[in-house]
Amino acid sequence: MASTSVDQVVPSTVRARRYVLFRIFAVLVALVFLVLFGVWQSILTPWVLFPDVTDHGWARTPELHRYADAAAAVGMGAAGVGALVAALRPARRAGLVAWVGGTLTIIGLGSIASVLLQQHTGLLGALVQGLVTVAVTAVPFVLLHPERRAVLRGGAAGADVPVGAVRIGLLVLGGAGVVLAVGMLIWRLTGGIFESPREDDVLSFVVLGLSVALGSRLCLTGREGWRPLVVILAVVGAYAVVGALSLALG
Repeated sequence: MASTSVDQVVPSTVRARRYVLFRIFAVLVALVFLVLFGVWQSILTPWVLFPDVTDHGWARTPELHRYADAAAAVGMGAAGVGALVAALRPARRAGLVAWVGGTLTIIGLGSIASVLLQQHTGLLGALVQGLVTVAVTAVPFVLLHPERRAVLRGGAAGADVPVGAVRIGLLVLGGAGVVLAVGMLIWRLTGGIFESPREDDVLSFVVLGLSVALGSRLCLTGREGWRPLVVILAVVGAYAVVGALSLALG
């Protein structure tokens, strides 16, 4: 009996420690995106014109990039909020964790193209930066979670799936995400720019579109944690509509 008790306690203790480590890292991710990257401020871009404090390597006019800056803000903000929600209750939310990890991976890989477009460094330097970004954000975020095998599968799919208006909304959001990502990529490849060939604005839209499409897919298949993810995606969609209208009419 004593041996059985020990066998039960040790795994549960290890699992509890993993949850603590995951929570700490998830909060750090949230703080980096929401505070360090200034999302708490840049999320107001559709309504407030902020001076450009980032060195892009070329003279950038903030007024011409408000759509892209808003897209980047809501994309990073959603990832930060998702990480924070996962930190508050990591158990049985493998689908939500998978979405945050996937979004972090998309952002990291997107930074490769960003560096190349803005000509900060060559291909090797861009690859190193992108892979390091993924290695220090997405990889530990996923692997520190006690249910990492389920996370790597996108979370366990259950019988409880979105229905009715929620399902229709997710289908619309997912489709809009794909159209946004593919459409902006084609637009850029055919010579479309807002101001300069060195701008990386297209990546803000591509990252946002792919993240929304991924999240919608995970929700539609009823992955663990899809309910809080639906709320995050709904807020992203509402922000996109209101923000775009505000910029267009302002």
